[in-house]
Amino acid sequence: MTRKITFTLPAPYPLVNRTTGYSHFTTARQKNDMQREVAAVAYRLRPSVPFERAHVLIERHSVGTPDTDNLVGSAKRLIDCLTTPRPLTVRKPGARQRIKNKRGLGFVVDDGPKHIRLEVRGVKRRLCEQKTVVTITEIVGAEVAA
Repeated sequence: MTRKITFTLPAPYPLVNRTTGYSHFTTARQKNDMQREVAAVAYRLRPSVPFERAHVLIERHSVGTPDTDNLVGSAKRLIDCLTTPRPLTVRKPGARQRIKNKRGLGFVVDDGPKHIRLEVRGVKRRLCEQKTVVTITEIVGAEVAA
């Protein structure tokens, strides 16, 4: 049976042209804010085991429709929140342990093409209907080769 998770963020995710040029600290705060927002909305929806393969549909409902490259590139912070954190290999003894996808919440194993089939859509809405809808559908069986 295919598992499906859908949740709605109360605002459209920020576009790249609104988030570039900030300091490292501001950028880190923005990423943490995105993680907290996703965690607050979808905390009880997280699967016990992350999806090995998934189709992720992100619909950004906003007043205007951004160009395609801006729309897809801006979804990166949101996609990073859907992944699963894992420790990276420490090459030198005594080196600091680093974590890949440290802001991940464990919906999907990784955001690479082996694990995610991504679809991002821009939907034009009125001012009062702005939101972001995320649908994660597990891919099982014969669809894995697709």
